[in-house]
Amino acid sequence: MRLLFALSAALTLNVVSAQELLGQEHWESGALKSTRYSEGDREHFITYYENGQVKEIGCFRNGRREGVWKQYSDTGALLAQAGFQNGQRQGIWEFRNTADQPMGRLTYAGGLLATADQYDAIGALTAHRDY
Repeated sequence: MRLLFALSAALTLNVVSAQELLGQEHWESGALKSTRYSEGDREHFITYYENGQVKEIGCFRNGRREGVWKQYSDTGALLAQAGFQNGQRQGIWEFRNTADQPMGRLTYAGGLLATADQYDAIGALTAHRDY
């Protein structure tokens, strides 16, 4: 009985996490430009700079933005991270410069902007606003 349960659980996990490649594009140089794949009811995408570095990662569900989206510089530094829930802005959005210093932070609740912070070149908070 335990073996049957373990096999059943393993098969279920495989089906749940199954990914299907939907398409890829390439730069003229042959380097990968973008890839799209589905995972359940979500469609993920990754875009790349011509040098091979990841440019952007995101996800859609039912044609609407969903989950965490990230944008990177051509050197691999994280520039922005944002969250979506059912197509609405949600959670903390962070913006950084190529030196990995914070530039700004927005907080969304229920799709509406709740707070905004701005930072100087060395990462010190210079402005805060509640909405």
